[in-house]
Amino acid sequence: MIRTGLALAAAALLAACGEPKVVAFKTVPISPFMGEPVLGDPKSPVEIVEYASTTCGHCRALHEQVMPDLKKAYFDTGKAHLRYRVMPTPPPEISMAGAAIARCAGEKKFFDVIADLFDKQPQLLEAARSPGRVQQLLVAVGGRHRLSADEVGTCINDKAIQEVTIKVATDAPSFVTGTPTLIVNGDVVEEHTLAALSEAIDVKLAKAPN
Repeated sequence: MIRTGLALAAAALLAACGEPKVVAFKTVPISPFMGEPVLGDPKSPVEIVEYASTTCGHCRALHEQVMPDLKKAYFDTGKAHLRYRVMPTPPPEISMAGAAIARCAGEKKFFDVIADLFDKQPQLLEAARSPGRVQQLLVAVGGRHRLSADEVGTCINDKAIQEVTIKVATDAPSFVTGTPTLIVNGDVVEEHTLAALSEAIDVKLAKAPN
Protein backbone atom coordinates (compact mmCIF):
# COMPACT_ATOMS: atom_id res chain seq x y z
CA MET A 1 0.00 0.00 0.00
CA ILE A 2 2.83 2.38 0.85
CA ARG A 3 4.56 1.65 -2.45
CA THR A 4 1.28 2.13 -4.32
CA GLY A 5 0.74 5.45 -2.59
CA LEU A 6 4.24 6.60 -3.46
CA ALA A 7 3.76 5.57 -7.09
CA LEU A 8 0.49 7.50 -7.31
CA ALA A 9 2.10 10.52 -5.70
CA ALA A 10 5.01 10.37 -8.14
CA ALA A 11 2.62 10.09 -11.08
CA ALA A 12 0.63 13.06 -9.81
CA LEU A 13 3.81 15.08 -9.39
CA LEU A 14 4.94 14.28 -12.92
CA ALA A 15 1.55 15.27 -14.29
CA ALA A 16 1.63 18.52 -12.33
CA CYS A 17 5.05 19.33 -13.74
CA GLY A 18 3.68 19.11 -17.26
CA GLU A 19 5.28 15.79 -18.18
CA PRO A 20 4.14 14.56 -21.63
CA LYS A 21 1.51 11.84 -21.81
CA VAL A 22 1.95 8.56 -23.67
CA VAL A 23 0.59 8.92 -27.20
CA ALA A 24 -1.35 6.05 -28.71
CA PHE A 25 0.12 4.50 -31.84
CA LYS A 26 -1.35 2.57 -34.74
CA THR A 27 -0.06 -0.95 -35.37
CA VAL A 28 1.57 -0.97 -38.80
CA PRO A 29 3.47 -3.56 -40.89
CA ILE A 30 7.15 -3.91 -39.93
CA SER A 31 10.07 -5.92 -41.30
CA PRO A 32 12.54 -6.23 -38.42
CA PHE A 33 15.97 -7.79 -38.72
CA MET A 34 15.67 -10.94 -36.61
CA GLY A 35 19.17 -12.37 -37.05
CA GLU A 36 22.25 -11.88 -34.91
CA PRO A 37 23.84 -8.44 -35.37
CA VAL A 38 27.46 -8.68 -36.53
CA LEU A 39 29.94 -5.85 -36.90
CA GLY A 40 32.75 -6.72 -39.30
CA ASP A 41 33.34 -9.76 -41.51
CA PRO A 42 31.78 -12.84 -39.85
CA LYS A 43 34.42 -14.96 -41.64
CA SER A 44 37.31 -13.14 -39.95
CA PRO A 45 39.48 -15.35 -37.69
CA VAL A 46 38.66 -13.73 -34.35
CA GLU A 47 35.16 -13.53 -32.98
CA ILE A 48 34.18 -11.23 -30.13
CA VAL A 49 30.84 -11.94 -28.50
CA GLU A 50 29.50 -9.04 -26.49
CA TYR A 51 26.58 -9.17 -24.07
CA ALA A 52 25.47 -5.58 -23.57
CA SER A 53 22.58 -3.23 -22.97
CA THR A 54 21.97 0.36 -24.01
CA THR A 55 20.87 1.17 -20.43
CA CYS A 56 24.21 -0.04 -19.00
CA GLY A 57 26.66 2.74 -18.15
CA HIS A 58 29.79 0.58 -18.52
CA CYS A 59 28.51 -0.58 -21.92
CA ARG A 60 28.11 3.03 -22.99
CA ALA A 61 31.67 3.82 -21.95
CA LEU A 62 32.97 0.79 -23.83
CA HIS A 63 31.13 1.69 -27.03
CA GLU A 64 32.06 5.35 -26.95
CA GLN A 65 35.65 5.12 -25.73
CA VAL A 66 36.98 1.74 -26.88
CA MET A 67 34.89 0.29 -29.71
CA PRO A 68 35.72 2.97 -32.31
CA ASP A 69 39.43 2.12 -32.06
CA LEU A 70 38.75 -1.63 -32.07
CA LYS A 71 36.56 -1.20 -35.13
CA LYS A 72 39.25 0.72 -36.98
CA ALA A 73 42.06 -1.69 -36.06
CA TYR A 74 40.29 -5.05 -36.28
CA PHE A 75 36.73 -4.99 -37.65
CA ASP A 76 37.38 -2.74 -40.64
CA THR A 77 40.57 -4.63 -41.52
CA GLY A 78 38.98 -8.08 -41.58
CA LYS A 79 40.92 -9.37 -38.57
CA ALA A 80 37.98 -9.71 -36.19
CA HIS A 81 34.23 -9.30 -35.91
CA LEU A 82 31.76 -8.56 -33.12
CA ARG A 83 28.56 -10.43 -32.37
CA TYR A 84 26.27 -8.18 -30.32
CA ARG A 85 23.84 -9.88 -27.94
CA VAL A 86 21.33 -7.93 -25.88
CA MET A 87 21.29 -8.61 -22.14
CA PRO A 88 18.60 -6.26 -20.79
CA THR A 89 19.55 -4.19 -17.76
CA PRO A 90 17.42 -1.84 -15.64
CA PRO A 91 15.17 -0.30 -16.68
CA PRO A 92 14.65 -3.48 -18.77
CA GLU A 93 11.66 -2.09 -20.64
CA ILE A 94 13.82 0.74 -22.02
CA SER A 95 16.67 -1.63 -22.84
CA MET A 96 14.34 -3.99 -24.72
CA ALA A 97 12.60 -1.10 -26.47
CA GLY A 98 15.92 0.18 -27.75
CA ALA A 99 16.88 -3.27 -29.04
CA ALA A 100 13.53 -3.49 -30.83
CA ILE A 101 14.04 -0.15 -32.55
CA ALA A 102 17.52 -1.22 -33.67
CA ARG A 103 16.08 -4.40 -35.20
CA CYS A 104 13.34 -2.49 -37.01
CA ALA A 105 15.85 -0.04 -38.45
CA GLY A 106 17.37 -3.01 -40.26
CA GLU A 107 20.59 -4.99 -40.29
CA LYS A 108 22.67 -2.25 -41.92
CA LYS A 109 21.49 0.40 -39.45
CA PHE A 110 21.44 -1.75 -36.32
CA PHE A 111 24.71 -0.51 -34.85
CA ASP A 112 23.93 3.08 -35.82
CA VAL A 113 20.79 2.89 -33.67
CA ILE A 114 22.71 1.26 -30.82
CA ALA A 115 25.22 4.13 -30.95
CA ASP A 116 22.36 6.63 -30.94
CA LEU A 117 20.80 4.93 -27.91
CA PHE A 118 24.10 5.00 -26.01
CA ASP A 119 24.42 8.69 -26.84
CA LYS A 120 20.92 9.35 -25.45
CA GLN A 121 21.33 7.03 -22.46
CA PRO A 122 21.53 9.83 -19.83
CA GLN A 123 18.30 11.40 -21.06
CA LEU A 124 16.50 8.04 -21.26
CA LEU A 125 17.53 7.05 -17.75
CA GLU A 126 16.62 10.46 -16.39
CA ALA A 127 13.17 10.15 -17.99
CA ALA A 128 12.63 6.56 -16.81
CA ARG A 129 9.79 7.54 -14.45
CA SER A 130 7.97 9.44 -17.20
CA PRO A 131 6.63 6.99 -19.82
CA GLY A 132 5.53 9.86 -22.03
CA ARG A 133 8.98 11.42 -22.07
CA VAL A 134 10.64 8.04 -22.69
CA GLN A 135 8.27 7.52 -25.61
CA GLN A 136 9.22 10.92 -27.04
CA LEU A 137 12.92 10.11 -26.82
CA LEU A 138 12.55 6.65 -28.38
CA VAL A 139 10.35 7.97 -31.19
CA ALA A 140 13.02 10.61 -31.86
CA VAL A 141 15.71 7.91 -32.03
CA GLY A 142 13.60 5.91 -34.47
CA GLY A 143 12.88 9.01 -36.53
CA ARG A 144 16.58 9.66 -37.02
CA HIS A 145 16.76 6.22 -38.65
CA ARG A 146 13.68 6.60 -40.86
CA LEU A 147 11.13 4.92 -38.59
CA SER A 148 7.76 6.54 -38.03
CA ALA A 149 6.22 6.91 -34.57
CA ASP A 150 3.78 4.11 -35.44
CA GLU A 151 6.62 1.86 -36.55
CA VAL A 152 8.52 2.55 -33.32
CA GLY A 153 5.46 1.74 -31.23
CA THR A 154 4.73 -1.39 -33.24
CA CYS A 155 8.33 -2.58 -32.93
CA ILE A 156 8.48 -2.03 -29.17
CA ASN A 157 5.27 -4.03 -28.69
CA ASP A 158 6.08 -6.80 -31.17
CA LYS A 159 5.97 -10.16 -29.39
CA ALA A 160 8.35 -11.89 -31.80
CA ILE A 161 11.04 -9.27 -31.22
CA GLN A 162 10.51 -9.49 -27.46
CA GLU A 163 10.82 -13.28 -27.58
CA VAL A 164 14.09 -13.12 -29.54
CA THR A 165 15.55 -10.64 -27.05
CA ILE A 166 14.52 -12.78 -24.08
CA LYS A 167 15.80 -15.98 -25.71
CA VAL A 168 19.24 -14.46 -26.38
CA ALA A 169 19.45 -13.42 -22.73
CA THR A 170 18.23 -16.72 -21.29
CA ASP A 171 20.51 -18.74 -23.59
CA ALA A 172 23.59 -16.85 -22.40
CA PRO A 173 26.28 -18.95 -20.65
CA SER A 174 26.00 -19.06 -16.86
CA PHE A 175 29.19 -17.02 -16.48
CA VAL A 176 27.51 -14.03 -18.13
CA THR A 177 26.39 -12.31 -14.94
CA GLY A 178 26.83 -8.66 -15.89
CA THR A 179 27.25 -6.25 -18.75
CA PRO A 180 29.29 -5.78 -20.70
CA THR A 181 30.65 -9.32 -20.97
CA LEU A 182 33.21 -9.79 -23.75
CA ILE A 183 34.29 -13.20 -25.04
CA VAL A 184 37.16 -13.44 -27.52
CA ASN A 185 37.25 -16.76 -29.38
CA GLY A 186 35.67 -18.46 -26.37
CA ASP A 187 37.70 -16.77 -23.62
CA VAL A 188 36.24 -14.08 -21.37
CA VAL A 189 38.24 -10.85 -21.22
CA GLU A 190 37.71 -9.26 -17.83
CA GLU A 191 39.45 -5.95 -18.52
CA HIS A 192 37.66 -3.83 -21.08
CA THR A 193 40.41 -1.39 -21.99
CA LEU A 194 41.66 -0.97 -25.54
CA ALA A 195 45.04 -2.41 -24.53
CA ALA A 196 43.59 -5.53 -22.88
CA LEU A 197 41.14 -6.28 -25.69
CA SER A 198 43.76 -5.66 -28.37
CA GLU A 199 46.15 -8.04 -26.62
CA ALA A 200 43.46 -10.73 -26.38
CA ILE A 201 42.64 -10.34 -30.07
CA ASP A 202 46.30 -10.38 -31.10
CA VAL A 203 46.89 -13.60 -29.15
CA LYS A 204 44.04 -15.26 -31.01
CA LEU A 205 45.22 -13.88 -34.34
CA ALA A 206 48.66 -15.36 -33.77
CA LYS A 207 47.06 -18.78 -33.31
CA ALA A 208 44.73 -18.49 -36.27
CA PRO A 209 45.45 -20.52 -39.43
CA ASN A 210 47.05 -18.48 -42.21
